[in-house]
Amino acid sequence: MSEIIAYQCELNEGIHARPAGHIERLCNTFLSEVCWRNIRSGIQGNAKSALSVVATDTLFNDACEISLSGEDAAAAAKQLRALLKKLPTFEVAQKDEAPSPAGYLPRSLRETRLDFIQGSRISGGVAIARPVRIQSLSLSEMLAFNPGGEYSAEQQKRLFLAGLATLKDEKLTALEIKHGVEHDILQAHLSIVTDATFQSQIANAIAAGENSWNAVIQSAMELCEILNRSSSKYIKERTLDVLDITGQLLTAIYGAGALPKNSLELTQPSIILANSLTPSQFLSINKQYLSGMVLSATGKTSHTAILARSLGIPTLTDIDFSALPLNAENDIIIDGNPGILITAPDEQVLRYYRNEIVVQQTMQQQMLAGVHKPAKTHDNHSVEIAANIASLAEAEAAFSNGAEGIGLFRTEMSFMDRETPPDYHELAELYGQVMQRAEGRPVIFRTFDIGGDKPVDYLNTGEEENPFLGFRAVRTYPRYRDLFAMQLRAILSASALGDARIMIPMIASVDEVIWCREVLDEVKSTMREENLPFNDEIALGVMLEIPSVIFAIGDIAEHADFFSVGSNDLTQYFFAADRGNSQVEAVYDHYAPAFLRALKFAVDEVHRAGKWIGLCGELGASGDYLPLLVGMGFDELSMSGTAIPGVKHALRALDFTKCQRLVEEIVPLKHSAGVKSALRSPEVKALSNMPILAPEFILCGLEASDKNEAIKMMADNLWLHHRTDNRDRLTDDIWAREDAFSTAVGYGFAIPHTKSDHIQHSTISMATLAAPIMWGDQRVETIFMLTVSKSADPNEHMKYFSTLARKLMKEEFRNEIKQAENVSVLYTLMASTLAL
Repeated sequence: MSEIIAYQCELNEGIHARPAGHIERLCNTFLSEVCWRNIRSGIQGNAKSALSVVATDTLFNDACEISLSGEDAAAAAKQLRALLKKLPTFEVAQKDEAPSPAGYLPRSLRETRLDFIQGSRISGGVAIARPVRIQSLSLSEMLAFNPGGEYSAEQQKRLFLAGLATLKDEKLTALEIKHGVEHDILQAHLSIVTDATFQSQIANAIAAGENSWNAVIQSAMELCEILNRSSSKYIKERTLDVLDITGQLLTAIYGAGALPKNSLELTQPSIILANSLTPSQFLSINKQYLSGMVLSATGKTSHTAILARSLGIPTLTDIDFSALPLNAENDIIIDGNPGILITAPDEQVLRYYRNEIVVQQTMQQQMLAGVHKPAKTHDNHSVEIAANIASLAEAEAAFSNGAEGIGLFRTEMSFMDRETPPDYHELAELYGQVMQRAEGRPVIFRTFDIGGDKPVDYLNTGEEENPFLGFRAVRTYPRYRDLFAMQLRAILSASALGDARIMIPMIASVDEVIWCREVLDEVKSTMREENLPFNDEIALGVMLEIPSVIFAIGDIAEHADFFSVGSNDLTQYFFAADRGNSQVEAVYDHYAPAFLRALKFAVDEVHRAGKWIGLCGELGASGDYLPLLVGMGFDELSMSGTAIPGVKHALRALDFTKCQRLVEEIVPLKHSAGVKSALRSPEVKALSNMPILAPEFILCGLEASDKNEAIKMMADNLWLHHRTDNRDRLTDDIWAREDAFSTAVGYGFAIPHTKSDHIQHSTISMATLAAPIMWGDQRVETIFMLTVSKSADPNEHMKYFSTLARKLMKEEFRNEIKQAENVSVLYTLMASTLAL
């Protein structure tokens, strides 16, 4: 029997290692042979080998013909068609931090007249440290270290198979304890280790007379040559993983001393410059001393780059440093935001970046200092800020960042990437550990959401035209009732240790909730008979993802204790727009007035029923959306743990009444553009009429070495006290005025000033300098800086400018300023002068 499948690739990055791994695992369950042919490239490969499929160079929109031959061809083709339709849902887009506009450097940085090398940003941040070069061995260079030895082909094969088994066991063991990005990379590496084509190429080379060393390297070189022929940069970057696995396999076969090792033992803060740093090399580095990295031959989507981003290590690429005259005893600088490397910074540039690091750390400390305070608005309206997690490690990080609970535990992650489902003891142990770490804080366990974008091989859910609208989540529970009941039993066991709660995904009707409640009651009854402890009053809630629930809240609330909006899926189903489809991304619109009205209606209905409602998804951490969610009355917002410090910090500045008023103004709008416009500068903060002068804006003995440094340090101070959200652009505006004419006014004084969109509250700042600086052609000892909001009175900044100018004409006033010994005296003097 034979079957033909016509397939057109829908993956933006083409068929690379991860989707090829899914194809390989499924096809290896078939008796039939499966041949994959890319019609564009003319290359065909064995679909039972991930590397062979990748080698077909199947890119976005490529047409392919897949032929299946064997006794189970018909059934196999049906399963493979279903998998191919699901492939786009497996893709996880790597979201870069928003870089600065192309070519933009802040004026304050340009004023240092720095020399720099432009690269590309992998991960943002600033690092100052000594350079450490690492020259990794290429595959061809590895050949020179062949240990030789007289062994028969059979002995060589046994050596190879033993080393292969050792490496596979190491990967499988690591998979059990690793999570997140590291787990994904291990899975990709395991697919190379276990790939049938890779293994057969090595075995064939050994049979032809090569020893294991040469056979492994030559097979890896052939594979890399195929990958490098691809038009996809993403696929080309997988060669780094092949290099990594090759080195690991040789070490597993020949021992730890088989290859020379680069010294990755850092003993002081260092910036590593490497031509090709593999993921395993990166993971072996002591992160305590790893300040930053420059990777000349590593793409933004390589696994090493993904790891660097996940740990927040400043990292650049696209820089050839081979000919750079670097002194190992002198500091170099990475500035990840504009993507620049500074190899020979002078003292002025070093001062700039040392100050920048201090300012950024101060802001971070401000946010972290308040993370364990209750999440409340300025006028004491409480909103629980919780975390979305998928593992114990994420729970620990979230609580350290101030999470007041776990608003979404994605429990299905324990069911995925394995051949059989977890058992009760495994889940109960994991859930119990999370509850102990929660220390009394609530943890919401979402029961397994499998199907759609999260299929598992051991649950054969069958072929579907649209998995997102098909057999997934709660809809699978009746078929897999025992599995659902087992998970409920594990959650109930954990409830004996704290405030555990249950949440059911993809609810569409009240009947589904009633059925789930009945199963829960049956599990409780069994546990009572067995005298097992649990919380009999455990809360049962539902995910609000399907629009039908919005109009059944009253009925569902009779059987559910709480609701949680899954903002990503609700938006997708609300607009019938696949959130992963770039062709309809304009339709998937969180700012659409109709969507806002739906959210507001849902919140009101839940509260009318006497229940609480939360939101988990990307919107929970959105800075411009936060006032809307608060104003609508959401009781809880759940988000990534890393976003919690910033959200709690922003929440404290909001006025709940003003947020409610904002919702009333925005919900009646007719277009998304109007909503976005209204959210750019909403009047939602408490104390919007902040004093124009305050003691914190008076700096005594400021150690600025020049005019530029003084302006930047005073702008930084405004940012640290939340008068501006964009200090770089504010500084640019101040310099624009200086370019027109110097603001030095004589007698050792300067009055830089601007009217700017980038100052939220008009502010008068003052600095007395530790030592005089040149301001144009004048020496300056004291600076008054006027930063006035564009929304202020048109003449406000000139009023204060002229008042100060007149007062500075009087020697008595100048002497009072020069003789003032502290901030308090200066503040009193300035307040009386400006009649504040």
